[in-house]
Amino acid sequence: MDVKGVFTQNWPYKVAAIALSLLLWLSVSADTEIAEQAVPTLLELQVSDSAWSLREVLPAEITTTFRGRRNQVFAARFEETIIRKVIDQVEDSVVQIPLSASEVIYNRELGVEPMTVSPSVVTVRLEERVGKRVAVTGRTDARAAPGAFVVGMRLAPDSVWLQGPASFVNQISQVSTELLEVGAVSRDVSQQLELALPPDLAGLSVDPVTVLGTVDVDALRIRRFEAEVAATGALAAMVSLEPPTVTVTVTGPAAVVDGLDPADLTVTVEIPDAFDGAASYPVRAVLPDDVTETVTIDLDPERVRAAPASARPDPSTP
Repeated sequence: MDVKGVFTQNWPYKVAAIALSLLLWLSVSADTEIAEQAVPTLLELQVSDSAWSLREVLPAEITTTFRGRRNQVFAARFEETIIRKVIDQVEDSVVQIPLSASEVIYNRELGVEPMTVSPSVVTVRLEERVGKRVAVTGRTDARAAPGAFVVGMRLAPDSVWLQGPASFVNQISQVSTELLEVGAVSRDVSQQLELALPPDLAGLSVDPVTVLGTVDVDALRIRRFEAEVAATGALAAMVSLEPPTVTVTVTGPAAVVDGLDPADLTVTVEIPDAFDGAASYPVRAVLPDDVTETVTIDLDPERVRAAPASARPDPSTP
């Protein structure tokens, strides 16, 4: 009998058989061996007392230890486990909440069992909810089409009621709307807009949740006024101006520009205290404050020449 041939004949098949046996042994071992595995667990806390809000849970990380056959425990590592608790009545801003393995929600089809939860008690910090009215600001990409003028953007209402944890609400003085996207406009456009609450401040509520945004559009109007230039300053009475008048061009919404009266316009030139000869100075046009904010003003010329009143200004004076 060839003993050597017994081991060398058909050796690839024999190696495969040994490997298969080893795999079967490992499979059976994993299926019967008992093991434990810690799995991260999410704690969902609901505060039913409307006067309080959840601020912090310590420690932030919670784990549940599962026990079962090794292969099943291994699979449990990839499952989402949750504990849900409700705080019904708050008597203090710091509450101790016990946690139990019996409260763990998990996939029971895995055949594993939760043994312990760590930590077994968490510290919950709460804070009172407060409310206040805050202003609303709007955002739009509106631009005027040819012959039109974008007057501005209105919001209705222009303030909302904000409620939430005191430390959050006290930080906020205003909230903004989402962008009102309209592009080029030639007439008024209105749209209901959601409010953009700060994403890093949780537990906030707002009433109402939307506001009406309106882009006000008017016809573009251009008017020209001939206005006399008045010299100002300590030496104003000692100079004469050339030219004595300028053309003022006012461009803006028709409702504003059409309502202007020549008396609303003041054109001045400031004469410095060191004035001692002919020189040119910039001209300034002034309209009422509520008008200036919505119109543009152009002057022609932008400078006038001043000379001692006893002599007419020389046009060639620089």
